[in-house]
Amino acid sequence: MSPSIRAKLDTIFAYPFFQSVGRPLPATVKAVDSWGAAVREATSRKWENCRLQARNVLSELLGFRERDMADKAEALRHWQRREQWNPLVKELRPLIRSFVDALHLRTGIEAELAEKIKSDLSWDITGMCLEEEYKDLEQPPFFLPYLDPWYAAGHFPCGWDGKQFPERWPEKEVLYLDADRVGELWGDVLRRGQLIVF
Repeated sequence: MSPSIRAKLDTIFAYPFFQSVGRPLPATVKAVDSWGAAVREATSRKWENCRLQARNVLSELLGFRERDMADKAEALRHWQRREQWNPLVKELRPLIRSFVDALHLRTGIEAELAEKIKSDLSWDITGMCLEEEYKDLEQPPFFLPYLDPWYAAGHFPCGWDGKQFPERWPEKEVLYLDADRVGELWGDVLRRGQLIVF
């Protein structure tokens, strides 16, 4: 694990998780007013698709950039970095799992509630770390710019209010996709909705 990822993980682990839930929020997000509503949103298929597509977008952007590089040596270095994705996730998983498993003790939220959001929180922290790892190659598309600031402020980003995130890109475009077009499609979905936060 790189020092920058270790530092990011330490920073995330020091966030005041859930200390600001229920407090007033700006109009730029849709607020929910209870843990019950937050859990319903967090466990929805729409939110799952949103975060899955966010991770797919990062992976696709990295792959398209590599494919389109004229300098083969640079493309090889890019590919070697991309090949570290799974080993990094494997290294992060037990650290994040241990943190999330004990989080209810630190935050005071009920153990039953913590159990319901555990996988969502683990997924988000992993996504933030992956975007941190590759931000020198590709602008972070979702976890860092959208979720990280809310966790850092003690809130719980838990859903998406807007157009359903596509499970895949339009069939007619797949042959012609490149990093710019993926970014355009992704940006279009983000512009038509807003984050749901508790």
